[in-house]
Amino acid sequence: MRASTRSAMPTLRQVLARGHMRLILVAVLMASVTLMATGVLVIRGYADRNLALIARTVAYTVEPALVFEDMDAARRGMVAVAASESVHRVDVRDARGRMLVEWRRPGDGMMAAVERGLAELVAPSPAVADILRGHQRVAQVRVYGGADGLGRFILSGLATGLACLVLTLVATWTLSRRLQRDVTDPLGKIADVAHAVRADRQFDRRVPTSDIQEVDQLGRDFNALLDELRDWHKGIVTQNRMLERQATRDALTGLGNRAMFEQALPATVERSNAEGRSFAIIYIDVNRFKQVNDTHGHDAGDAMLIVIAARLRAVLRPGDQAFRLGGDEFALILAPGLSAPELAAIKLHIADGMAQPIMLPNGERIEASLSIGSACYPEDSADARDLLRHADAAMYAAKAGRVANGDR
Repeated sequence: MRASTRSAMPTLRQVLARGHMRLILVAVLMASVTLMATGVLVIRGYADRNLALIARTVAYTVEPALVFEDMDAARRGMVAVAASESVHRVDVRDARGRMLVEWRRPGDGMMAAVERGLAELVAPSPAVADILRGHQRVAQVRVYGGADGLGRFILSGLATGLACLVLTLVATWTLSRRLQRDVTDPLGKIADVAHAVRADRQFDRRVPTSDIQEVDQLGRDFNALLDELRDWHKGIVTQNRMLERQATRDALTGLGNRAMFEQALPATVERSNAEGRSFAIIYIDVNRFKQVNDTHGHDAGDAMLIVIAARLRAVLRPGDQAFRLGGDEFALILAPGLSAPELAAIKLHIADGMAQPIMLPNGERIEASLSIGSACYPEDSADARDLLRHADAAMYAAKAGRVANGDR
C-alpha cells in the first residue's frame, strides 16, 4: 500500500516543471490579453475617427445628387468613397428617417458574419454626418464600420500567441532538463544513497559533487554524516560482538559457556535430522579438582582448567564445539557424521591428553585425570534433554568406577 502511494506521488521534477509551465502560461496569457485589449481599443479609436471622416466625405459627395434627386449618382458616389475603406454599410436617410439610398459591402458566409460581429463589437454605433441646405438638415449619412483590419490584427495576435506558447513549451522543456540535471538528479542520488544505507547498510556509499552550491553543500554534509554513521555503526558492531562473546564465552578458558551450549545443542539436533546422520555429546568432569583448589589455591585450580580447555581444543575436529558448563565440568558436541569407533577414539585421545603433568603457577607439577561420559543422537535418545541425562549418567558411572579403583 505504501509503495503504491509513493509511486502515485509526483516527483520533484514534475512539480517544478508544472509550476514553471503554469507560471509561464499565465504570464504569456496575461501579456497576450493585455496587448489584444490595448490593440482593440486603439483600433476602435482609429476606426471611430476614420468612420467620421468617411461619413463627412460621403455627405459632401452625395449632397449634389440628393439636391437633384439622382439616387443612382448618390449610390455611385457612396461606392466610390466606401468601397476602398473598411466600411460595412452606408445609408442615407431624409429628415423624417426614410431610407433614400443604401450600400452594403457584398459578402456572405461564416467569415462575413464573423466580420460583422467584430465590427459591431469595435464600433457598435455608426458614424453620422448631416447634409445641410442652408441651416436646415435635409438628410443624414450613417456609416457602419467593417472588421477587415481588426480581423488581421486578431489573426496576427493569435499567431503571435501560438508562437509564444511554442516557445514557452521549448523553454519549459529546456528548463526542466536543466533542473533535472542540476537539482533533481543530485537529490535523487542522495535519496538512493540514503536508501542503500538504511536498507542494505552500505556505509561505503557516497554522494557525488554537484554544480549548484546549495545542493553540493547538502551532499558534503550528508557524506560527513555518513562518515560519522559508519564509525558509529562500526563501534556498535564491535561492542555487540564483545557483548555477545561475554554472554556466550567462558571468561577463564575462552570456551563456550552453558548459555552457548544450550543454543548449540538444538541447532545440532536440527542439522542431524536434516542430514540423517548422528552426533555425540561428551560430558567431562575433572577428578580431584577440589583437592587441587584446597591444597594449592584457586589460582592453581584456574591454571589447571585453562590447560585442560586447551587440551580439549586440540582433539576437536572441524565442526566440533567445546564448552565449560561451570566449575570443573566440560562438554563437547561432536558434529554429525560420527561413527562409534570414531567416538571411542576421541574419548581415548582426550584421556591420553591428560597423561602429561600440568605446571602450576608455583612451579609444581600435578597429574590430572578426567571422568568422561558420552551419548549418541538418536541411538541413545531422540530427545535432547534425555540425551543430556544419558551423557551425564555415563560420566558419573565413569567417575564411580575411578572411585572404586581409589582415584578421586
